[in-house]
Amino acid sequence: MSFQISTSYKRPSLRPLILPHTDESAGDANAEFTQSQSWISSTHAFHGSEDRDESTAWPPARFRDDPAAIPNDEAHNIPYDASNEPKNTTFELYAKQRKEDEASRVPPPILVAKRYIPTSKAVASQGITLLTLTGMGVPKEMFEPILQNLLPLLQKSGVKVEEVWAIDMPMSGQTAKANPKGYLYANEKDITRDLLLFVTSYLPLRPGEDLPKHLQPRKPTGQAQQLTRGNLHVFAHSLGAQAAILASVHAPDVFKSLTLIDPAMVPAGSINDAMSKYPKDVLCLGLSKEYPDRNAVEKELRGNKRTRNWDNRAIRAFSEYGLEPSDTTGFRLVAHPRLEWALYYDKQTPAECYDRFTDISVPLHMIMPKRPFAAPAKMFQADVKKLKNKTQVRWVDGATHQIVYEKMDTCTEFLAHWLTEMAGKEKAHL
Repeated sequence: MSFQISTSYKRPSLRPLILPHTDESAGDANAEFTQSQSWISSTHAFHGSEDRDESTAWPPARFRDDPAAIPNDEAHNIPYDASNEPKNTTFELYAKQRKEDEASRVPPPILVAKRYIPTSKAVASQGITLLTLTGMGVPKEMFEPILQNLLPLLQKSGVKVEEVWAIDMPMSGQTAKANPKGYLYANEKDITRDLLLFVTSYLPLRPGEDLPKHLQPRKPTGQAQQLTRGNLHVFAHSLGAQAAILASVHAPDVFKSLTLIDPAMVPAGSINDAMSKYPKDVLCLGLSKEYPDRNAVEKELRGNKRTRNWDNRAIRAFSEYGLEPSDTTGFRLVAHPRLEWALYYDKQTPAECYDRFTDISVPLHMIMPKRPFAAPAKMFQADVKKLKNKTQVRWVDGATHQIVYEKMDTCTEFLAHWLTEMAGKEKAHL
């Protein structure tokens, strides 16, 4: 599969990617495999893009400081401006490397991805790769209970899953551990840029290979077409779904389909204006920073108004992967909750995402609560009808924005059905 290094997308909201300066010797050691009943897995680190935005609230000189000191001042908001339309008619996915004196002061983050190779696969000539993206503040392993049930369903329906890749979002999971404790993304668009860099530069072209702990990027060639992993399907929630939308409209050739669960996108105008006035705490999980033991965090998750309806499997996954030992108490959250809070100074990207939602040109499958994150259901349905490619929307009763953790079996069933339609036995004979 290949993608265009330049596209005619007329409404780009992203800056081009710039490959980070990496130490190639760091890629010598291969990652170790971990065996389980459903898969063997390996964990890999990679660097995000250069040329990053800088937060006025928390400059890079503060990245090693305690993020509890990030100020609460609306002067740091990044507002949405509908009149600020891009003027270029060609979007360059990759920019030329900048000189040192032109470089951003914000160092590229280290991100961590986990690769799952199923221990049992369907017999098929062509397989698929699944890329999973959680929302903010939860570890990538939160989707493992879904994968455990999904893989047998897909095998039974004739879908050969070569690999699953899961990326820890910024300020979440192992990605949070790999960076200075105060490393902050200035806006949400850089999340999308790092996702695109992974898919087009770090994700190996072929599945199943031994890989180093530290992935090294493929440099773009001088050709208009660049190679990438084929048959790549995305399963993403909330901020991860937002990143998938923006990535797909800027580089549609890299994705075979999208399954999105209540994306973090906000219609411009009165809705965005109203949400911009909400306290940022409203958008966060609102968990405590420290706990005496894992039982304490599980108790809080069952009582917290945003997480109290989580499936027990999601609660156990968060307890196992979302905490780390603390010097002062038993455990603490892997990422300081103030980092997630500060990300919501960005009032711009969620509105830009919704504005570009109807530009999606790949097959789209959506799993939505009856009351979506921000867009009224009727508005959302009207915009879905504008999409020209294959589209399916599943509405789920009794769920909130946390639907993927509240209705894990339902989401698994819907995803299995969609991927079977896209890549199952029937597709193989077309």
